[in-house]
Order: sequence, then C-alpha cells, then structure tokens
Amino acid sequence: MHVGANTVEEEQLYSGACEKEITEPFNPKDVDIVSQTMVVSNVVDQLKYGEILLEPDFQRHPDLWNPTQQSRLIESLIIRIPLPTFYFDSTDDDKLIVVDGLQRLYAIKRFMVLNIDDKERLALTNLEYLKEYEGKKFEELPPIIQRRINTQALSTYIIRPGTPDKVRTSIFTRINTGGLTLEPAEIKNSVYRGQAANLLKELAHSEEFVIATRNKIDPKRMLDCEFVNRFMAFYLLGTEQYSGNLEDYLNDVMIRLQKESKATIEACRRDFLKAMKYSVRIWEKIAFRKINANGYYGQINKPLYDAITVNLAKLSTQECEKLLRRKDELLEKYNELLNDKKFVDMITSGTAAIDNVKDRHRIIYNLFQGVLADD
Repeated sequence: MHVGANTVEEEQLYSGACEKEITEPFNPKDVDIVSQTMVVSNVVDQLKYGEILLEPDFQRHPDLWNPTQQSRLIESLIIRIPLPTFYFDSTDDDKLIVVDGLQRLYAIKRFMVLNIDDKERLALTNLEYLKEYEGKKFEELPPIIQRRINTQALSTYIIRPGTPDKVRTSIFTRINTGGLTLEPAEIKNSVYRGQAANLLKELAHSEEFVIATRNKIDPKRMLDCEFVNRFMAFYLLGTEQYSGNLEDYLNDVMIRLQKESKATIEACRRDFLKAMKYSVRIWEKIAFRKINANGYYGQINKPLYDAITVNLAKLSTQECEKLLRRKDELLEKYNELLNDKKFVDMITSGTAAIDNVKDRHRIIYNLFQGVLADD
C-alpha cells in the first residue's frame, strides 16, 4: 500500500438525536456577567502590566491576524469606528483572560505596548483611508491622533469568578462570533485551566504523540490537544458513559481530570505515552489511517485513533510486546477490517452515533484479544 494524504478527517460531534440539544440546562442565576466601558489607554496599561492575559499556556495563538488586518483595526480607532464588544473571563486574582477579541487586543499591544525598537512592533501598513500614516508607529503619529486613539471607548463584558465551568463553556461557545472564533479544543483549554489543561498540553507536545501522528496535526488551533482530550475521555470514562454528544463527553472528562489524584494523572500519562509508542512500533507510518478507494492510506481518522490508542493503553506492556511480536498477523487482520464496508462506514459517517462509538471500540478490542489468544 502507498502512504497518501496527511491531514485530519472532519468528524461529526453529535449523533442526530443530540445535535444542538441542551440536555442539562443550567440555572440562569449562574450566569454572572457584568458590562464595563474601558478606554484604550486603560487597556494599554492593563496589557503593559500583565493584567490582561493574551498568551497564557492554555490559550491559542494571538497572532493570527496579519499586519494589514492589525493596521486596519488601528485605522478604525483613529476614524472612531466603534469596535465589536470584548469579552473577558475574570480570574480569582483579578486578571482578565480574553474570550472574544484576542486578535484586536494583540493588534493594540503590537502598536502601543511593545518597545518601539521591538522587531514585533507594528508600523501601520496598507491602510484603506489614512494613507498619510503609512509606515508610522504610534509615537510617530500627530499628538492629536495619539490622544484620539487613547480616549476611544471600548465596550466590554466580564465573566465573573465563580461562574460554573459548564456555564462558562456555553458562554465561550455562544459569544465567539468573530472571523477567528475559538475552536472547541481552545474553549475547553480556556475553561478547564490548571491540571486538566496542563496534562493535555504536555502530552500533545510529547515526542511520542508527535511521532505517532507524524507531526501532521497542526497545534496552532490546539487540534493536537483535542486528540489527547478524546483519548482521555474514552480511557477514563469508557464507552458506557457516552450518550451521543461527543462535545459534552469531552467536557465531562476535563471536569474529572481537574479533580483526579496525582496517581491517576500519572497513570493517564504513562498509558497515553505507551499507546503512542506501540502505535508507531506496530503501524509505523500508517497509524490511524484508513485505506482509500484508490488503495492509498489517507487522512488521520479520529475514530480509528481513539479506538486503537485507548485499547492499546489498557493492555499491559507484556501484552503490547506480544502484539508487536505478532505484528504481521495483527496487520493482516487489521487490513481486513479496513476493507470491511461495515467497519469503514462506522468510522466514516455517523461517527458520533452511540452504536458506532461502542462498536468500533469493541471491534478493535476483539482484534487485539484475538491476536493475543492465538498460540
């Protein structure tokens, strides 16, 4: 077989019965958001003194806008076009984490906060109207224009501390309406910060995971963390707790990870790395990939990934070594699965349906057990 495409297949997050259905409505009294008007100079000070966090460990990259987009944002401030509302999540130590508006705030930081000699400092470029300010840094603008920018009012909403995590997740999802919205993995890693987010980030950046996925999973929007998240869900919660909404299921394991003991976290870490190691040793470059109609191994398939890795993780090292010794037999039976239409449909369409989730894990489990049982 040939090795072909190297991206990640799209996947449905809900079974038909669960799509967009609120199964556990929260109490409206738990929504604690206050409105506040700030001015740009105030925001600049907060950015300067680290009171607004643009680059915490759990957040996505703040620099997805190019210099033209950033410059047009500054141009809007100069000509007094109101900016969209900013949303912040307030921490227990009174710092503000950006929920919506990260790219806008990073543009302001590059233009007004960074040292003037910093190579990342923004000089205005490709302005639409104010061509006379092309190439200018903030300090090089006329004083009246500097004051106009500094006094521009910004509309903000702040999620106050104590708001329950599931409520905050819903708020994050609903208010991200801009051109560069948070991905589901970014939302989870913003809401469930601490032990859970740290574990996902550590394992997503591990050499074992990067090698197993051939460095083909883009970390820029935290897709790599989503892969670790789904492993943890099936590893800790099991398929019996899956009810048809994959997004809720992934959130549930984050809640659990926040509360788990150090011993359990260490077991999760050890078994995840073991699963990645043996995925590479057994499948090599074809790990987690289906066989396409043209006979090539194609994209990374998330359902195949979680079924293989979780079942490997639950085997002992001795059992994994036995599978490795019987690699030829395992791959022969595995390739038969990848040519079985029923199994391929199970990992291709309706992948979030309860039966498909349970069946794919059961089939891979039986595959491993069958090879282990052979004399």
